[in-house]
Amino acid sequence: MDHNLRETSVGTVATIESFAAGPAAPLVHFAHATGMCAALYRTLLDRLVPRVNVVASDSRGHGATRLAADPAAMTSWATYADDLAALLAVLPVPPVLILAGHSMGATVSMELAARMPNVRAVVMAEPAFVPFATAADWNTTRPGANPMSDQALRRRAVWPSRDAVRAAYAGRGVFASWPDGALDHYLEGGLRDRDDGQVELACAPAWEAATFAAVSPRLEAAVTGWRGGLALLHGTERSTVNSADAAAIAALGATVTCFDGVDHFLPLHRPAELAAAILAFA
Repeated sequence: MDHNLRETSVGTVATIESFAAGPAAPLVHFAHATGMCAALYRTLLDRLVPRVNVVASDSRGHGATRLAADPAAMTSWATYADDLAALLAVLPVPPVLILAGHSMGATVSMELAARMPNVRAVVMAEPAFVPFATAADWNTTRPGANPMSDQALRRRAVWPSRDAVRAAYAGRGVFASWPDGALDHYLEGGLRDRDDGQVELACAPAWEAATFAAVSPRLEAAVTGWRGGLALLHGTERSTVNSADAAAIAALGATVTCFDGVDHFLPLHRPAELAAAILAFA
C-alpha cells in the first residue's frame, strides 16, 4: 500500500491506499480510533488488498494529515465526518462504497453514511459513542467528567527518540494487549520528527483530550435511519459497546458479532474476522 497526500476542500489529508483491485472494484475506507493513525491497521488493510480498493486516512489532528487542529474548535465529531466527506469527494468514484472504522472512526463512518446516498454498507468495530440510554440527556457543551479526556491531557507529547517511546509504551497501558508488530505500526504513523532531533506525538494530547470530550451522542439516530448493510463487531473486555445497545443495533437488522475476551482494540486482535465482515459486503 502507498502513502499519499490528497488535496481536499478542507486541506491536505494523508492516506495509505491501494487501488490494485482495479477501477470496477468496490472501495473501502477505514477510519481509525482517537489518538491512533491509519498505519496502526496495516495487518487488517493487507487482508483487504487486492480484493477491494482500500483507503485509510489520518484524521484531522492525527498522523501526517495537515489540517488545523485547535482543541477549542473540537466540539463535535461532525468535524471528522465533514473531513471524511471532503476526502471521499476527491477519490475515484467507485461502483460500491463501504465505510468501516474503529472506535471514533466507526462512529464517524456510520454518521457520515447516514447522510450519503452512495454508501452500500458500514462496518463498525468497537464504535465509541454515548450509550443510547443516556444520549438524549447528553450535553455536548458541558458533558461532565471524562476519564479518557483527562488521561489524554496527562500524556507526554515530546520524546528524545522513537526508541524511547517504544520502551515506554511496550507492554503497558492500552498497549499491553497489542499483538506483535502493532506498536511499531502505530509508531510509524503516530510520531512526527521535530527540528531539534526529538519526536512528538502526531496527535497532540490537548487535541486527543478534546476529541474524547466531544464523543458523539448521535449514533442511535444514524443507525435507526440507516437502510444499507451494517455490521457491528465488539468485544467483552473494556468494550465501548454494552449489551443493550448491541441488542438494539441487532434489532435494526445489523449483523452483530461479539468476541468473548477481546478488548477495545478488536481490529488488532481479530483482523481476519473484521476483514471478512468488510468483504462480505463487497
